[in-house]
Amino acid sequence: MRMIHYFGAAAILTIVSLLVSAWLGISGQLEVHFRVALVTAILTIGTHSLLILFMIITGRIIREAILHRDLPSEFLTELNEFFKRKKAYPAALLGAVSIVVAGVLGTAQSALGLPAMTHMLAGILALCVNFFAIIVETQAVLANQGLVDRVAAALDKIDHELAAEGQLPDDDDELDPRAKSRAAMAVCLGAWVPYLYWGLVVWRGDFAQVSIHPWLEISIAGLIVWGLARTALESMLQEEARDS
Repeated sequence: MRMIHYFGAAAILTIVSLLVSAWLGISGQLEVHFRVALVTAILTIGTHSLLILFMIITGRIIREAILHRDLPSEFLTELNEFFKRKKAYPAALLGAVSIVVAGVLGTAQSALGLPAMTHMLAGILALCVNFFAIIVETQAVLANQGLVDRVAAALDKIDHELAAEGQLPDDDDELDPRAKSRAAMAVCLGAWVPYLYWGLVVWRGDFAQVSIHPWLEISIAGLIVWGLARTALESMLQEEARDS
């Protein structure tokens, strides 16, 4: 599957969840609205985060391909121009922030003594902001996918020419231990974000109401992978030192 398919599926689920959550709130089904809205907030933030990850990862891959392969220079120019605009990043950030603000106002409205319409207005605003953000993000994903496809086609052409000459470069599928280490630590720490959100926002600091599972297991798994990646990195550095 292509990245537009993943993002498209997440975006459709997000839109449906936002509409269902808004309808439940407007119709007065507050208990169900509260539960659905929590899932909707997590899904919405996940969708925006997915867009940012796609942009960062594909941008890095394309840049590395341009720098290390004999690709036309216009690809680098187009890539720089694409990231210079950066329309998707502020849209994704604004969408994520708006849904979090609406959720916080919904749970803390009575404690802060805010008017009854505060959460509803914040929710409607978050709905509009996220619809706008998803449109902008979809356009960015499509543009980025087009650039990725053109770079892939150019690389395939180069590989075919090298294969015809018997000079096809060796494949190196081994991931950099540094990248593995960073990703594992991100998983280890990020696993506690839903736990903290649930305890601090939903239950207002009463962590006795929140289960540490499966966040503890995910965090431990990330820590184990981080340790293995650090060991591999140290071995790689030792080999490089011996070779030098």
